Amino acid sequence: MNVLVVKLSAIGDVIHALPAVNYLKTKLPQARITWVVEPLSADLLRDNPLVDDLIVFKKKEIAGGSFSELRKLLGHLFQQNYEAALDFQGLFKSAALCKVSNAKRTFGFAGARELAPLFYTDKVDTGDYFSYGTHVVVHNLRLANAAVKALGGISLEKVDLEKEVQNLSFPLRDESTMSEIVSKLPNQLIYRSTTEGAAPLVVLIPGTTWVTKLWPASYWTELGGSLAMRGNIRLALVGGPGEKACNQEIADGIRRIKPDVELMDLTGQTGLSDLIGLFSLSKLVIGGDTGPLHLAAAVTKPGVLGIYGSTPIGRNGPFGDHCKTVSTALECQPCFSKTCRIGTIACLNDLSPDTVFRMAAEALTD
Repeated sequence: MNVLVVKLSAIGDVIHALPAVNYLKTKLPQARITWVVEPLSADLLRDNPLVDDLIVFKKKEIAGGSFSELRKLLGHLFQQNYEAALDFQGLFKSAALCKVSNAKRTFGFAGARELAPLFYTDKVDTGDYFSYGTHVVVHNLRLANAAVKALGGISLEKVDLEKEVQNLSFPLRDESTMSEIVSKLPNQLIYRSTTEGAAPLVVLIPGTTWVTKLWPASYWTELGGSLAMRGNIRLALVGGPGEKACNQEIADGIRRIKPDVELMDLTGQTGLSDLIGLFSLSKLVIGGDTGPLHLAAAVTKPGVLGIYGSTPIGRNGPFGDHCKTVSTALECQPCFSKTCRIGTIACLNDLSPDTVFRMAAEALTD
């Protein structure tokens, strides 16, 4: 049975679809999964035990008029006769991809945006998709469960499905691939992480995409300095190439607070696979609502502390019992907006470094 999964982006969203696809594969063991994803998140799915075939949707090239990329995409889609296509994205572009795949049945959220439900043969009511109280992981699981039931697998009733949520897993890599990933990390990091009695590693992820998710750089400096002064700690900074200047400023500030701190600035040096390896060696990962934070939550080994501003924790927080979040809980929060409607971003500016440090210190003693 060939099944098409469409979840294109972003990194955190793709991660949040993994438990549903794992559930799908478990309940329909005969299913061959083809996943369509955009380039930014493709590395998450390469060598993933859930994915039999990967189609990279080069949206920019196709939108720019690249006929060769469009032909390649359609040719890849038409290679299989899909029994079903599942749209975990809920947008026009993702629903359209399901439709052109010629799948016999297309499953999607009944409350999806951009007229996407017009393309579905099966509009699945998973509850209010945009409510702040239900996590997107749960919505995805409900969609997968509806598909399992329709395709003849052993689906779960609502009560049992809620129990299933407690046992969800986020398959990323098999053990042999993990060993290879870890081996490519800086030698100093591997050696210090595998040495008996090594100080715990804390990874800081200051950057994110929205200004309403961005905790001030000076606060990150103070947090890093407090962690360093606490003692018996190693710190690592990660981020994309565009965050080098900000993270360098943070690193320099931490070193001014504690000159002998063991700190590695890995900004711009880590792809998604590298981060999986790095997080597997870590005790705690701290960051805003960003893809790498959700990746750390999926790795499950480190504790995860999310610093949340505009986005709803109940719907988009890091998922799992090993994850904690900190926020100011203002009346206007969460607004789920890329811009602050009152112009202050108080939800983050009023969240003190000392508050976050206390939660981080507590997580390190767990």
